[in-house]
Amino acid sequence: MFDTLIRGADLVTPDGIGPKSIAIRDSRIAAIIPPGEDIDARDKIDAAGKLVMPGLVDAHVHLREPGFEHKEDFPSGTMAAAAGGVTTLMDMPTDDPWTTTVADFEHKRDLLKNRIHVDVALQAAVGPQHNQIEALAKLGAISFEIFLAGGRPDFQVDKDGDFRDLLQAINGAGGVAGITAGDPGLIAKLSNEIKASGRHDIAAFNAVRPPLSEITGVERGCAMAADTGARIHFRQISCGASVDILNRFADHGTISSEVTPHNLLLTDEDAARLGPFGAVIPPLRPKVDCCTLRNALRNGIIDIVATDHAPHLVAEKERGRDDIWKVAPGLPGLQTFAAVMFELVAQGAINLSDMVRACAEQPARLFGIYPQKGTLAVGSDADLVIVDQNTTNTITDDDQLSKAGWTPFAGLTTQGYIERVILRGRTICLNGKPIGTPTGVFLKS
Repeated sequence: MFDTLIRGADLVTPDGIGPKSIAIRDSRIAAIIPPGEDIDARDKIDAAGKLVMPGLVDAHVHLREPGFEHKEDFPSGTMAAAAGGVTTLMDMPTDDPWTTTVADFEHKRDLLKNRIHVDVALQAAVGPQHNQIEALAKLGAISFEIFLAGGRPDFQVDKDGDFRDLLQAINGAGGVAGITAGDPGLIAKLSNEIKASGRHDIAAFNAVRPPLSEITGVERGCAMAADTGARIHFRQISCGASVDILNRFADHGTISSEVTPHNLLLTDEDAARLGPFGAVIPPLRPKVDCCTLRNALRNGIIDIVATDHAPHLVAEKERGRDDIWKVAPGLPGLQTFAAVMFELVAQGAINLSDMVRACAEQPARLFGIYPQKGTLAVGSDADLVIVDQNTTNTITDDDQLSKAGWTPFAGLTTQGYIERVILRGRTICLNGKPIGTPTGVFLKS
Protein backbone atom coordinates (compact mmCIF):
# COMPACT_ATOMS: atom_id res chain seq x y z
CA MET A 1 0.00 0.00 0.00
CA PHE A 2 1.35 3.40 -1.06
CA ASP A 3 0.46 6.71 0.56
CA THR A 4 -0.28 8.57 -2.68
CA LEU A 5 -0.59 7.71 -6.36
CA ILE A 6 -0.39 10.47 -9.00
CA ARG A 7 -1.97 9.04 -12.13
CA GLY A 8 -2.03 9.90 -15.80
CA ALA A 9 0.51 12.69 -15.94
CA ASP A 10 3.34 13.43 -18.35
CA LEU A 11 6.59 13.52 -16.37
CA VAL A 12 9.08 16.21 -17.35
CA THR A 13 12.75 15.33 -16.95
CA PRO A 14 15.95 16.74 -18.48
CA ASP A 15 15.79 13.85 -20.95
CA GLY A 16 12.26 14.48 -22.20
CA ILE A 17 8.56 14.17 -21.45
CA GLY A 18 6.63 10.93 -21.14
CA PRO A 19 3.51 9.43 -19.52
CA LYS A 20 4.06 7.81 -16.14
CA SER A 21 2.39 7.47 -12.74
CA ILE A 22 4.21 8.19 -9.48
CA ALA A 23 3.70 6.31 -6.24
CA ILE A 24 4.75 7.93 -2.94
CA ARG A 25 5.46 6.24 0.37
CA ASP A 26 6.97 7.72 3.54
CA SER A 27 7.67 11.10 1.92
CA ARG A 28 9.67 9.66 -0.97
CA ILE A 29 9.05 8.52 -4.50
CA ALA A 30 8.59 4.78 -4.10
CA ALA A 31 7.78 3.76 -7.68
CA ILE A 32 7.42 5.16 -11.18
CA ILE A 33 5.05 2.97 -13.14
CA PRO A 34 3.64 2.79 -16.67
CA PRO A 35 0.49 4.80 -17.42
CA GLY A 36 -2.78 2.96 -16.85
CA GLU A 37 -1.36 0.55 -14.30
CA ASP A 38 -3.39 0.90 -11.12
CA ILE A 39 -1.99 0.16 -7.68
CA ASP A 40 -3.31 0.52 -4.17
CA ALA A 41 -2.82 3.89 -2.49
CA ARG A 42 -4.58 5.69 0.33
CA ASP A 43 -4.85 8.83 -1.79
CA LYS A 44 -5.09 9.04 -5.57
CA ILE A 45 -4.56 12.24 -7.54
CA ASP A 46 -5.87 12.30 -11.10
CA ALA A 47 -3.33 14.25 -13.14
CA ALA A 48 -4.54 13.20 -16.58
CA GLY A 49 -3.48 15.74 -19.20
CA LYS A 50 -1.21 17.51 -16.69
CA LEU A 51 2.56 17.82 -16.39
CA VAL A 52 4.51 16.69 -13.36
CA MET A 53 7.97 18.10 -12.78
CA PRO A 54 10.30 18.06 -9.78
CA GLY A 55 9.96 20.90 -7.32
CA LEU A 56 12.18 23.79 -8.31
CA VAL A 57 15.45 24.35 -6.45
CA ASP A 58 16.33 28.04 -6.06
CA ALA A 59 20.00 28.47 -5.22
CA HIS A 60 19.97 32.25 -4.55
CA VAL A 61 17.37 33.72 -2.20
CA HIS A 62 17.31 36.56 0.33
CA LEU A 63 14.64 35.79 2.95
CA ARG A 64 15.74 38.87 4.95
CA GLU A 65 15.64 37.22 8.37
CA PRO A 66 17.11 38.03 10.82
CA GLY A 67 17.24 41.81 10.82
CA PHE A 68 15.02 42.88 7.93
CA GLU A 69 11.75 41.13 8.74
CA HIS A 70 9.74 44.14 7.59
CA LYS A 71 10.80 43.25 4.02
CA GLU A 72 10.38 39.47 4.34
CA ASP A 73 10.58 36.69 6.89
CA PHE A 74 10.85 32.94 6.77
CA PRO A 75 7.09 32.25 6.74
CA SER A 76 6.18 34.85 4.09
CA GLY A 77 9.13 34.09 1.82
CA THR A 78 8.64 30.34 1.90
CA MET A 79 4.91 30.71 1.26
CA ALA A 80 5.81 32.70 -1.85
CA ALA A 81 8.27 29.97 -2.78
CA ALA A 82 5.63 27.26 -2.48
CA ALA A 83 3.23 29.24 -4.66
CA GLY A 84 6.00 29.60 -7.25
CA GLY A 85 6.73 25.88 -7.46
CA VAL A 86 9.91 26.11 -5.38
CA THR A 87 10.23 23.28 -2.85
CA THR A 88 13.90 23.82 -1.92
CA LEU A 89 15.75 27.11 -1.58
CA MET A 90 19.16 28.30 -0.45
CA ASP A 91 19.16 31.40 1.71
CA MET A 92 21.92 33.95 1.26
CA PRO A 93 23.91 35.22 4.28
CA THR A 94 23.49 38.99 3.85
CA ASP A 95 21.02 39.67 6.65
CA ASP A 96 21.64 41.47 9.95
CA PRO A 97 23.88 40.08 11.24
CA TRP A 98 25.52 38.48 8.23
CA THR A 99 25.81 34.71 8.56
CA THR A 100 29.57 34.51 9.02
CA THR A 101 30.24 32.57 12.23
CA VAL A 102 29.16 29.33 13.81
CA ALA A 103 27.00 31.30 16.27
CA ASP A 104 25.33 33.26 13.44
CA PHE A 105 24.67 30.06 11.50
CA GLU A 106 23.22 28.18 14.45
CA HIS A 107 20.98 31.12 15.36
CA LYS A 108 19.62 31.39 11.84
CA ARG A 109 19.14 27.64 11.60
CA ASP A 110 17.16 27.68 14.85
CA LEU A 111 14.92 30.47 13.53
CA LEU A 112 13.77 28.13 10.75
CA LYS A 113 12.17 25.59 13.05
CA ASN A 114 8.42 25.13 12.46
CA ARG A 115 8.28 28.36 10.40
CA ILE A 116 9.17 27.39 6.82
CA HIS A 117 6.82 26.03 4.15
CA VAL A 118 9.60 24.58 1.95
CA ASP A 119 12.99 23.05 2.70
CA VAL A 120 15.74 25.62 3.28
CA ALA A 121 19.53 25.37 3.14
CA LEU A 122 21.76 28.14 4.50
CA GLN A 123 24.74 29.87 2.90
CA ALA A 124 27.63 31.47 4.82
CA ALA A 125 29.66 34.57 3.97
CA VAL A 126 33.44 34.59 4.16
CA GLY A 127 35.83 37.51 4.00
CA PRO A 128 39.56 38.22 3.82
CA GLN A 129 40.16 37.02 7.39
CA HIS A 130 38.12 33.91 8.06
CA ASN A 131 38.89 30.87 10.19
CA GLN A 132 35.53 29.11 10.59
CA ILE A 133 35.07 27.59 7.15
CA GLU A 134 35.59 23.98 8.27
CA ALA A 135 33.25 24.40 11.26
CA LEU A 136 30.55 25.98 9.09
CA ALA A 137 30.91 23.17 6.57
CA LYS A 138 30.29 20.62 9.34
CA LEU A 139 27.13 22.50 10.34
CA GLY A 140 25.86 22.11 6.78
CA ALA A 141 26.59 25.42 5.03
CA ILE A 142 25.49 24.81 1.43
CA SER A 143 27.98 27.37 0.06
CA PHE A 144 30.54 29.97 1.10
CA GLU A 145 29.86 33.38 -0.44
CA ILE A 146 32.78 35.53 -1.56
CA PHE A 147 32.10 39.14 -2.55
CA LEU A 148 34.57 40.60 -5.03
CA ALA A 149 32.27 43.63 -5.12
CA GLY A 150 29.22 44.74 -3.17
CA GLY A 151 28.16 43.72 0.30
CA ARG A 152 29.94 44.79 3.46
CA PRO A 153 33.27 46.60 2.95
CA ASP A 154 34.97 44.42 5.59
CA PHE A 155 33.98 41.29 3.65
CA GLN A 156 34.98 42.53 0.21
CA VAL A 157 37.90 40.46 -1.10
CA ASP A 158 40.25 42.88 -2.84
CA LYS A 159 43.59 41.08 -2.58
CA ASP A 160 44.31 38.08 -4.77
CA GLY A 161 46.28 36.45 -1.97
CA ASP A 162 43.25 36.55 0.30
CA PHE A 163 41.03 35.29 -2.52
CA ARG A 164 43.35 32.36 -3.19
CA ASP A 165 43.58 31.47 0.51
CA LEU A 166 39.78 31.48 0.83
CA LEU A 167 39.30 29.23 -2.19
CA GLN A 168 41.90 26.77 -0.91
CA ALA A 169 40.22 26.66 2.51
CA ILE A 170 36.76 26.16 0.99
CA ASN A 171 38.10 23.46 -1.31
CA GLY A 172 39.75 21.74 1.64
CA ALA A 173 36.42 21.67 3.47
CA GLY A 174 34.70 20.16 0.43
CA GLY A 175 32.62 23.28 -0.12
CA VAL A 176 31.39 25.43 -2.99
CA ALA A 177 32.42 29.09 -3.27
CA GLY A 178 29.67 31.41 -4.46
CA ILE A 179 31.29 34.34 -6.27
CA THR A 180 29.66 37.75 -6.61
CA ALA A 181 31.82 39.18 -9.38
CA GLY A 182 32.61 42.84 -9.90
CA ASP A 183 35.21 45.58 -9.99
CA PRO A 184 34.65 47.80 -6.93
CA GLY A 185 37.14 50.44 -8.04
CA LEU A 186 35.46 50.95 -11.41
CA ILE A 187 32.00 50.93 -9.85
CA ALA A 188 32.99 53.57 -7.29
CA LYS A 189 34.60 55.78 -9.94
CA LEU A 190 31.58 55.62 -12.25
CA SER A 191 29.20 56.18 -9.36
CA ASN A 192 31.00 59.36 -8.33
CA GLU A 193 31.20 60.67 -11.89
CA ILE A 194 27.57 59.95 -12.80
CA LYS A 195 26.18 61.34 -9.57
CA ALA A 196 28.30 64.48 -10.01
CA SER A 197 26.80 64.98 -13.46
CA GLY A 198 23.39 65.46 -11.85
CA ARG A 199 21.73 62.44 -13.45
CA HIS A 200 19.27 60.57 -11.23
CA ASP A 201 17.27 58.35 -13.57
CA ILE A 202 17.25 54.54 -13.86
CA ALA A 203 19.59 54.66 -16.86
CA ALA A 204 22.14 56.50 -14.72
CA PHE A 205 21.79 53.84 -12.02
CA ASN A 206 22.43 51.09 -14.56
CA ALA A 207 25.40 52.91 -16.09
CA VAL A 208 27.32 52.58 -12.81
CA ARG A 209 27.68 48.84 -13.51
CA PRO A 210 28.50 48.36 -17.20
CA PRO A 211 29.52 44.91 -18.48
CA LEU A 212 33.18 45.78 -17.83
CA SER A 213 32.48 45.97 -14.11
CA GLU A 214 31.26 42.35 -14.19
CA ILE A 215 33.66 40.69 -16.57
CA THR A 216 36.78 41.74 -14.68
CA GLY A 217 35.46 39.83 -11.65
CA VAL A 218 34.49 36.84 -13.79
CA GLU A 219 37.98 36.69 -15.30
CA ARG A 220 39.55 36.96 -11.85
CA GLY A 221 37.36 34.18 -10.48
CA CYS A 222 38.01 31.84 -13.40
CA ALA A 223 41.77 32.34 -13.12
CA MET A 224 41.65 31.58 -9.39
CA ALA A 225 39.53 28.47 -9.92
CA ALA A 226 41.99 27.22 -12.53
CA ASP A 227 44.88 27.79 -10.14
CA THR A 228 43.36 26.27 -7.01
CA GLY A 229 41.04 23.61 -8.44
CA ALA A 230 38.28 24.96 -6.18
CA ARG A 231 34.59 24.60 -7.00
CA ILE A 232 33.24 28.09 -7.71
CA HIS A 233 29.79 29.25 -8.71
CA PHE A 234 29.25 32.68 -10.24
CA ARG A 235 26.20 34.59 -9.08
CA GLN A 236 23.91 36.62 -11.39
CA ILE A 237 25.69 36.53 -14.73
CA SER A 238 24.07 39.37 -16.67
CA CYS A 239 25.94 40.17 -19.88
CA GLY A 240 27.18 38.55 -23.06
CA ALA A 241 30.82 39.43 -22.39
CA SER A 242 30.75 37.28 -19.23
CA VAL A 243 29.35 34.40 -21.28
CA ASP A 244 32.36 34.65 -23.59
CA ILE A 245 34.70 34.21 -20.62
CA LEU A 246 32.71 31.30 -19.19
CA ASN A 247 32.79 29.63 -22.59
CA ARG A 248 36.59 29.83 -22.64
CA PHE A 249 36.69 28.01 -19.30
CA ALA A 250 33.87 25.57 -20.15
CA ASP A 251 36.15 22.52 -20.06
CA HIS A 252 37.68 23.35 -16.70
CA GLY A 253 35.11 21.35 -14.74
CA THR A 254 34.93 23.24 -11.45
CA ILE A 255 33.26 26.46 -12.64
CA SER A 256 29.50 26.94 -12.75
CA SER A 257 27.22 29.95 -13.07
CA GLU A 258 23.67 31.20 -12.75
CA VAL A 259 21.40 33.71 -14.45
CA THR A 260 18.25 35.26 -13.01
CA PRO A 261 14.76 35.03 -14.53
CA HIS A 262 14.62 38.82 -14.76
CA ASN A 263 17.85 39.01 -16.76
CA LEU A 264 16.45 36.39 -19.13
CA LEU A 265 13.10 38.12 -19.72
CA LEU A 266 13.48 41.84 -18.98
CA THR A 267 15.74 44.40 -20.67
CA ASP A 268 16.90 47.96 -20.15
CA GLU A 269 13.72 49.06 -21.94
CA ASP A 270 11.72 47.39 -19.18
CA ALA A 271 13.91 49.14 -16.61
CA ALA A 272 12.96 52.48 -18.18
CA ARG A 273 9.29 51.50 -17.92
CA LEU A 274 9.55 50.23 -14.35
CA GLY A 275 11.69 53.09 -13.04
CA PRO A 276 12.74 52.43 -9.43
CA PHE A 277 10.93 49.09 -9.52
CA GLY A 278 13.42 47.98 -12.17
CA ALA A 279 16.47 48.93 -10.11
CA VAL A 280 18.49 45.78 -9.45
CA ILE A 281 22.16 44.76 -9.20
CA PRO A 282 23.42 43.70 -11.67
CA PRO A 283 21.16 45.83 -13.86
CA LEU A 284 18.72 44.85 -16.59
CA ARG A 285 20.77 44.80 -19.79
CA PRO A 286 20.06 45.52 -23.49
CA LYS A 287 18.18 42.95 -25.55
CA VAL A 288 21.37 41.62 -27.15
CA ASP A 289 22.66 40.55 -23.74
CA CYS A 290 19.31 38.98 -22.90
CA CYS A 291 19.43 36.91 -26.09
CA THR A 292 23.02 35.81 -25.40
CA LEU A 293 22.10 34.72 -21.88
CA ARG A 294 19.20 32.66 -23.22
CA ASN A 295 21.46 30.92 -25.70
CA ALA A 296 24.06 30.28 -23.02
CA LEU A 297 21.47 28.70 -20.73
CA ARG A 298 20.07 26.53 -23.51
CA ASN A 299 23.56 25.40 -24.52
CA GLY A 300 24.73 24.73 -20.96
CA ILE A 301 27.38 27.48 -20.81
CA ILE A 302 25.31 28.95 -17.97
CA ASP A 303 24.28 26.09 -15.70
CA ILE A 304 21.24 27.16 -13.70
CA VAL A 305 18.57 29.77 -13.14
CA ALA A 306 18.24 31.29 -9.66
CA THR A 307 15.92 34.14 -8.70
CA ASP A 308 18.08 36.34 -6.43
CA HIS A 309 14.76 36.98 -4.65
CA ALA A 310 15.52 40.32 -2.93
CA PRO A 311 12.26 41.86 -1.69
CA HIS A 312 11.80 45.50 -0.74
CA LEU A 313 8.57 47.24 0.20
CA VAL A 314 6.79 49.50 -2.28
CA ALA A 315 7.70 52.56 -0.19
CA GLU A 316 11.38 51.58 -0.30
CA LYS A 317 11.28 51.44 -4.09
CA GLU A 318 9.25 54.63 -4.42
CA ARG A 319 12.01 56.55 -2.64
CA GLY A 320 13.87 56.34 -5.94
CA ARG A 321 11.05 57.78 -8.05
CA ASP A 322 12.55 61.26 -8.23
CA ASP A 323 16.10 60.37 -7.19
CA ILE A 324 17.22 56.89 -8.22
CA TRP A 325 20.16 57.01 -5.81
CA LYS A 326 17.71 56.69 -2.91
CA VAL A 327 16.23 53.42 -4.19
CA ALA A 328 16.60 50.02 -2.50
CA PRO A 329 17.91 47.82 -5.35
CA GLY A 330 16.54 44.32 -5.78
CA LEU A 331 13.50 42.43 -7.08
CA PRO A 332 11.22 39.77 -5.60
CA GLY A 333 11.20 36.59 -7.68
CA LEU A 334 10.28 33.41 -5.80
CA GLN A 335 6.56 33.34 -6.53
CA THR A 336 7.04 34.16 -10.21
CA PHE A 337 9.93 31.74 -10.81
CA ALA A 338 8.00 28.99 -12.59
CA ALA A 339 5.70 31.44 -14.36
CA VAL A 340 8.59 33.35 -15.93
CA MET A 341 10.23 30.10 -16.98
CA PHE A 342 6.93 29.02 -18.62
CA GLU A 343 6.98 32.30 -20.55
CA LEU A 344 10.52 31.61 -21.74
CA VAL A 345 9.34 28.17 -22.89
CA ALA A 346 6.42 29.78 -24.74
CA GLN A 347 8.83 32.18 -26.44
CA GLY A 348 11.03 29.28 -27.56
CA ALA A 349 14.03 30.41 -25.54
CA ILE A 350 14.17 27.02 -23.78
CA ASN A 351 12.01 23.90 -23.58
CA LEU A 352 10.43 22.24 -20.55
CA SER A 353 13.27 19.76 -20.20
CA ASP A 354 15.75 22.66 -20.18
CA MET A 355 13.65 24.25 -17.44
CA VAL A 356 13.79 21.14 -15.25
CA ARG A 357 17.52 20.78 -15.83
CA ALA A 358 18.34 24.41 -15.03
CA CYS A 359 15.81 25.04 -12.25
CA ALA A 360 15.76 21.71 -10.41
CA GLU A 361 18.26 18.97 -11.23
CA GLN A 362 21.40 20.99 -11.94
CA PRO A 363 21.22 23.28 -8.89
CA ALA A 364 20.68 20.21 -6.71
CA ARG A 365 23.73 18.57 -8.28
CA LEU A 366 25.96 21.63 -8.00
CA PHE A 367 25.26 22.14 -4.31
CA GLY A 368 25.40 18.51 -3.24
CA ILE A 369 21.75 17.69 -2.54
CA TYR A 370 21.09 15.47 -5.56
CA PRO A 371 19.38 12.96 -5.83
CA GLN A 372 17.52 13.81 -2.63
CA LYS A 373 16.29 16.93 -4.41
CA GLY A 374 15.79 18.09 -7.98
CA THR A 375 14.68 14.88 -9.67
CA LEU A 376 11.80 12.47 -10.20
CA ALA A 377 13.53 9.25 -9.23
CA VAL A 378 12.79 6.33 -6.96
CA GLY A 379 14.20 7.13 -3.52
CA SER A 380 14.19 10.90 -4.01
CA ASP A 381 12.11 13.21 -1.84
CA ALA A 382 8.59 13.41 -3.25
CA ASP A 383 8.85 17.10 -4.15
CA LEU A 384 6.55 17.58 -7.13
CA VAL A 385 4.79 20.31 -9.10
CA ILE A 386 1.64 19.48 -11.05
CA VAL A 387 1.06 21.90 -13.93
CA ASP A 388 -1.98 22.44 -16.14
CA GLN A 389 -0.29 23.46 -19.38
CA ASN A 390 -3.62 24.29 -21.03
CA THR A 391 -4.52 27.03 -18.55
CA THR A 392 -3.15 30.56 -18.59
CA ASN A 393 -2.16 32.55 -15.54
CA THR A 394 -1.88 36.33 -15.21
CA ILE A 395 0.60 37.62 -12.65
CA THR A 396 -0.73 40.40 -10.41
CA ASP A 397 0.65 42.41 -7.52
CA ASP A 398 -2.40 41.53 -5.41
CA ASP A 399 -1.62 37.81 -5.55
CA GLN A 400 1.93 38.14 -4.23
CA LEU A 401 2.55 36.43 -0.89
CA SER A 402 5.92 38.10 -0.32
CA LYS A 403 5.84 41.07 2.04
CA ALA A 404 7.12 43.13 -0.89
CA GLY A 405 3.58 43.06 -2.29
CA TRP A 406 4.63 43.71 -5.88
CA THR A 407 6.42 42.08 -8.81
CA PRO A 408 8.16 43.47 -11.90
CA PHE A 409 6.24 40.86 -13.91
CA ALA A 410 2.77 42.17 -13.02
CA GLY A 411 0.44 41.94 -16.02
CA LEU A 412 2.33 39.08 -17.69
CA THR A 413 0.03 36.26 -18.80
CA THR A 414 1.78 32.91 -19.08
CA GLN A 415 0.76 29.57 -20.54
CA GLY A 416 0.89 27.10 -17.69
CA TYR A 417 -0.75 27.09 -14.28
CA ILE A 418 0.63 25.49 -11.13
CA GLU A 419 -2.22 23.42 -9.79
CA ARG A 420 -0.53 21.62 -6.92
CA VAL A 421 2.84 21.69 -5.13
CA ILE A 422 3.92 18.70 -3.06
CA LEU A 423 6.76 18.68 -0.52
CA ARG A 424 7.98 15.28 0.64
CA GLY A 425 4.65 13.72 -0.28
CA ARG A 426 2.39 16.36 1.28
CA THR A 427 0.46 19.00 -0.65
CA ILE A 428 1.66 22.40 0.52
CA CYS A 429 0.06 24.62 -2.12
CA LEU A 430 -3.17 24.17 -4.07
CA ASN A 431 -4.25 26.53 -6.85
CA GLY A 432 -1.83 29.20 -5.69
CA LYS A 433 -2.81 29.05 -2.01
CA PRO A 434 -0.45 27.56 0.57
CA ILE A 435 -2.24 25.10 2.82
CA GLY A 436 -1.51 23.51 6.17
CA THR A 437 1.10 24.29 8.77
CA PRO A 438 4.78 24.79 7.84
CA THR A 439 6.53 21.45 7.33
CA GLY A 440 9.77 22.61 5.69
CA VAL A 441 13.05 21.52 7.27
CA PHE A 442 16.63 22.74 7.42
CA LEU A 443 18.57 21.04 4.64
CA LYS A 444 22.26 20.27 5.10
CA SER A 445 24.74 19.99 2.26
